[in-house]
Amino acid sequence: MEKKLLCRVDSGLETLIRVVGLLKRKRFNVKGVNMEEISNSSFSNLEIVLKDELNFGIEQAINQMEKLVNVYDVREVN
Repeated sequence: MEKKLLCRVDSGLETLIRVVGLLKRKRFNVKGVNMEEISNSSFSNLEIVLKDELNFGIEQAINQMEKLVNVYDVREVN
């Protein structure tokens, strides 16, 4: 089952690597990533598609991502 997360993060490659690395370490299967810079801002919208094969639960991914310094908002979208 695929789940989609939308995050507000700092712009930059460092943040993208940090978020994807965290999900990889926690054994989430990242199916897709899209990062779009918000105009006139130092923030980006990061869209992540996870394949939840092991039923870890999307809530665990959200909780882990909210602990990261450069992540300001995480929510599941349908």
